[in-house]
Amino acid sequence: MSQKQIVKRHSKIINFLEKKPSSFKEIQNYLNETSQLDDDDFNISIRTFQRDIKDIASLYDIEICYNKKDKVYEIEEILQNQIKDLLFDSINLLDIIKLSKQHRDNILFENRQSIGSHHISTLLKAINDKNEIQLIHKNYWDLVPINRVIQPYLIKESKNRWYLIGLDKAKDEIRTFGLDRISSIQILKNHYEKPNTILLKENFNHSFGIIIGDNLPEKVLLEFSLFQANYIKSMPLHHSQKIIHEDTNKCIIELFIYPTQDFIMELLSFGSEVKVLEPEYLVSTLVETLEQTLSVYKNN
Repeated sequence: MSQKQIVKRHSKIINFLEKKPSSFKEIQNYLNETSQLDDDDFNISIRTFQRDIKDIASLYDIEICYNKKDKVYEIEEILQNQIKDLLFDSINLLDIIKLSKQHRDNILFENRQSIGSHHISTLLKAINDKNEIQLIHKNYWDLVPINRVIQPYLIKESKNRWYLIGLDKAKDEIRTFGLDRISSIQILKNHYEKPNTILLKENFNHSFGIIIGDNLPEKVLLEFSLFQANYIKSMPLHHSQKIIHEDTNKCIIELFIYPTQDFIMELLSFGSEVKVLEPEYLVSTLVETLEQTLSVYKNN
């Protein structure tokens, strides 16, 4: 059995046990049914299942225990962690790509460019070994790529793109570099002292995307139309999102974030479906931006 099939089987076992504790026979029957639907063989013996339990604990930090009283297997703690979700989404995407060969007229993919994920293993090695790197990076506004020496700190994902956060030695400041705009990376022999990773992560905890605000994070109140509210509730803008008030006409949510430029651009994308209530300066910023946009059309 291929490694891909094993990982897919792991995901099916986890998702099945997340729904309800089950006996081995129930798990076997479920895997047999999905084998017929997926055209893959997920059938297992009790010995293989016991090995899967150990692998699932090691790979995903998810403990599957046997409840002797009820004679069922159950997950000790349901972990909705990002790594697990990302892994299973990737597995599902591989299945979709496989199916697209047979159903090419029924599946439409967006035109995609490289997101630079092939650089991640090299960057992780440099971060782990605390080695400086030399990379060739091109900003959207630069005519030619620039050679930079970086002390790499973190790799961050935002809106399905990957970014490197590190110290740009020439500028002596922490910068963000899109991996899709890096053409080459060389690990240098120079070592560096890495700052506290926990503090770095906490800074990004209040960011909307990849920009950290110059000031402290703050409370933001947004009023959404009832139509848009359903979308916002299903796909929150930020992990701090809380519903403050909801009725038949509107939904008011609270966020605790840096109101940075990328967040402002996101608000503008909602058009008249959102209204900023607080803070007042953010209201003024939105009004000024909208007036400038309107003036572009009036001048024509």
